[in-house]
Amino acid sequence: MKKRWMAGGLVAASIFGMSTAQASLVSVGTGLVYDNVANVTWSSDANLFGTMAGNMGYMNLVNSIIAAVPTVHDTPNSLDTPPNTGNYNLSSGDFNSASSGWMDWWGGLGFVGYLNTLNNGAGYLNHKTWELPTTYTQTCTGYCANSMLGELFYTGLGGTAGQSITTFHNSSYNLFTNVQNDWYWSGEYTSNPGGAWLFIPAYGLQDVAYKFSNYPYLWAVLPGNATAVPGSGSTVPEPATLTLIGLGLAGLGAMRRRG
Repeated sequence: MKKRWMAGGLVAASIFGMSTAQASLVSVGTGLVYDNVANVTWSSDANLFGTMAGNMGYMNLVNSIIAAVPTVHDTPNSLDTPPNTGNYNLSSGDFNSASSGWMDWWGGLGFVGYLNTLNNGAGYLNHKTWELPTTYTQTCTGYCANSMLGELFYTGLGGTAGQSITTFHNSSYNLFTNVQNDWYWSGEYTSNPGGAWLFIPAYGLQDVAYKFSNYPYLWAVLPGNATAVPGSGSTVPEPATLTLIGLGLAGLGAMRRRG
């Protein structure tokens, strides 16, 4: 496995308290769960890549992703191909054959791009705006809710810092399948775009790793309420105000080198 952590120490943060708005997760169709606090719609399958790999065969899925999305784009950095171009050429090495759910950050970007090409261009489940979850601010590692995944863990699913979401959760947890007690990819790390944020539902922790780390998972998400049809005149609910929480932990994120 290759993985290398970027954060040398944690940014201290204090608990500000949760939003007073009522969090609500609701199924809005087969395979979709709407979050009215973050105003996003999640795949109900928290390891959709693994499910598809089981149905299609691992290499068939990987080859299909690369054929559909041979090049992905990020903020220019030295890990691009060629370096500092903002372009990265996908290969089978961006997906970890040891597990049908693991991939590096660029592989995750390719996977959501692939979802948008399915169904003759209509996209997976008739939506073609699938994306990686994002991190709202760049200032918290540790027990943080300043990301889509953090908000889902602490607010939507009622998670407890330091406890696995598979054990400590509210009833909305039953809307999802295949939730992994391992790292999930999130948005780019703006201080060094060769890295990206991760979140782990096993503990409610957030940290940063290099994009070439290839054993986090990917939880695909759509912006807004996926049941709202653009141009139909329907109103998409505005996101409720989310007050960020965080608790600094000393010592997490020590450098790990490639294994």
